[in-house]
Amino acid sequence: MTKLLFKLLTLLALASMVLAACGGQSQAPETKTLRVWIQWGDNPQQIQTLFDKYTAETGIKVEVTAPLETDKILPALTGSEPPDVLVLSGGDLVKSYYKEGLVDELTGAIQAGGIDLNDFFEAPLDQCKMDGKTLCLPWGTDMYALFWNRDLFEAAGLDPETPPATMEELAEFADKLTKVAPDGTIEQIGFLPDQAWGHSDLYIQQFGGFWYNEDGTKITVNSQPVIDAMLWQQQFYTKYGVDNVMAFSSGWADAYMSADYPFYTGKLAMYVDGEWMTGPNFISAFKPEASYGVAPFPPPADHPERANTAVVQGTVAVIPSGAADKEASAKLLAWMMSPAIVAEEFCFNANLPTSKKAAADPCFTENPKFKVFTDLISSPNAKIIVTTPISLEFNDAWALVEEQVLHTGADPKPLLDQLQADFEPKLADALK
Repeated sequence: MTKLLFKLLTLLALASMVLAACGGQSQAPETKTLRVWIQWGDNPQQIQTLFDKYTAETGIKVEVTAPLETDKILPALTGSEPPDVLVLSGGDLVKSYYKEGLVDELTGAIQAGGIDLNDFFEAPLDQCKMDGKTLCLPWGTDMYALFWNRDLFEAAGLDPETPPATMEELAEFADKLTKVAPDGTIEQIGFLPDQAWGHSDLYIQQFGGFWYNEDGTKITVNSQPVIDAMLWQQQFYTKYGVDNVMAFSSGWADAYMSADYPFYTGKLAMYVDGEWMTGPNFISAFKPEASYGVAPFPPPADHPERANTAVVQGTVAVIPSGAADKEASAKLLAWMMSPAIVAEEFCFNANLPTSKKAAADPCFTENPKFKVFTDLISSPNAKIIVTTPISLEFNDAWALVEEQVLHTGADPKPLLDQLQADFEPKLADALK
């Protein structure tokens, strides 16, 4: 080897080392990874596979964590490395998170991502708005309707194709559908208002009120509509004896995801549930031979204008304020909200799409039972759950009152008066 060649090779080696040390072209580019944390998810692999499509389209890896435990949400938002997009099971606490500076207002992200807000159904989008700001975006949603067992209707002498037309008629039907042994033991019950969980938000809306006024600036939990709704629910327990009903329904909540749920076994004739029950993973899986109907929950007899009232709840997506790359978060959020992705994800889960274009997919239109819910989401009486910065604390207190009224037969008025007195100043302070 000549001295000249040796010097040239040495210089080339040194140059290569310098380029590597300085991050030159010889160094492989770092691959970006975005993190999406989702509060729900019975099939995490399916969700990851969905987001792998984003990777295939953009080259940007997306890492999904699902389901995220509820007690990890606040640490995720307050920590030093929050996810790039956080998907919550509901919008109840978004205003509280925004007030604490934990999630972003999304106007900039919506504009940057070219997200068409006109493609969203009005009711689910409304749950994300506060004072003209958009704090979240709905990504699929849930609504609730009345389910009834046609075979039990027929056995009781009722038309199996005709659900009750009013809340009063529902109570009459429930009495005909309830079987009580001579010793008071219940063998079949017509209706329980809090199966598989509480639905006071729906019943109070039917009576014309809610826990808060429409803009969430005043608490109205001891108003007459709330009292009336609680008394209406209470009758289904007190009429047959609270202890008897509680003994009969013990353990039902734990059986929800099994063939032993009382609606499948013929012990519960009517109840309120969501659109997913009409999909492939619930009634058709646990009781494929079941003959059942679905209809909008009926209004009070003296308020027919409240027909097709339903409460919108469900998934919302937020961008944490501490997200590292807001532009990347906005692009990923826009992809999630595209009609094709909304249709694919919520067809799989038998949930309602929040995109009007997605809702035209045959997956959502061919099942007449599911169509009951797609019609409800377009109803002018589709309502949101009004939320406030004190919702987290209030919801816990409300659950205790609801339990006392329904499961012990307590008089709702003094309990609601106390709730009003306790939370009126808290809401005022939170809104200052």
